[in-house]
Amino acid sequence: MELHSTLMSGVMDEMDPRMLGFIKQHITTFTRWDVIKFLHNNPNTQDTAERLAQYVGRSVDVIRQESEALVTEGVFRSARKGTHTVYTLGGDQDIRQIIAYLVEAAHDRTFRMKLVYHILRAGGQE
Repeated sequence: MELHSTLMSGVMDEMDPRMLGFIKQHITTFTRWDVIKFLHNNPNTQDTAERLAQYVGRSVDVIRQESEALVTEGVFRSARKGTHTVYTLGGDQDIRQIIAYLVEAAHDRTFRMKLVYHILRAGGQE
């Protein structure tokens, strides 16, 4: 059983080190992946946690918590618009390129399996 686990881990880790590092650090839940992917696909969007929750079909509280964490990590930016906080992708071009690569790569079934594997390993089923 341990040999199988080691072999699976090795196969699943076969990924560009920058991409793997980004996944392990920032895409630790399915919610994070959903909202990152949504904002990538809608690059001019600046919206509240409530609206993002509607778009990706997740709980407002979870979206707010994950978005704030991604702001702290430098992946998202937040701004005050009146009484509301809005979120958008951060402006770091390296991060945006990594996200673009990941979104494109996720069209491949094998890559999606690797992404899911790493999210589950991080314990991020939410």
